[in-house]
Amino acid sequence: MARGRRPDPDQEAKGFPNRRKSATRKREEEAERVAQLLMASTSGDVLQPPAMIDQGPLYAGAVAVWREMAPRLARTHRLPEQHRMIFAMFCVYYADWVSLNDQLKQEGMTQRVKTVAGGFMIRDHPAVRRRQECFDNVMALSKQFGLTPHDEYDLFKNQAGAAATNPGLFGGALAVPAQRKGEPEEEAREPAADVGPRVGMLGGMDSPPPGQRPN
Repeated sequence: MARGRRPDPDQEAKGFPNRRKSATRKREEEAERVAQLLMASTSGDVLQPPAMIDQGPLYAGAVAVWREMAPRLARTHRLPEQHRMIFAMFCVYYADWVSLNDQLKQEGMTQRVKTVAGGFMIRDHPAVRRRQECFDNVMALSKQFGLTPHDEYDLFKNQAGAAATNPGLFGGALAVPAQRKGEPEEEAREPAADVGPRVGMLGGMDSPPPGQRPN
């Protein structure tokens, strides 16, 4: 009885020059590649772009956004290690919005599409919807990092409140007014201006109503 060819145990390492890889194997390799990107995203340098966006020319826009904004966020304690991945998503959506906006500027907001009947109809350019999605994602993530004037004010206010009750939370970088131990809050406030003589000043000029004047 003839036997088939014995499989080469090193064939996988050598590759398959005459065979296509199975779809399952392709998905496994892609998952391994993504896992390596995620593992390499942790860095001791907070200002270094994560590996997931630092992948060459295709992500140049996202890296440019990171290098522009990351230093300012780090100085104000808004870019700790555990939040780098979320900010990387912001950079990707921001760069995509700029790219799509430029595409629409060149190609227009609408397109002529051929219908089944043979005519034409005007429809929105596909980039219009994608640009709006990027805008929504940018604005949602902007709130998390205080990147709008309103959100920035709220974030700094909350930071100051947290630093007041948790000294050293931000490395002592946030100045918090010191209050003496045991000092009542009312005593620490500025004394109110004395307005006593003014209160009721017009009351002394009031006269009794008709019929009630003394004879």
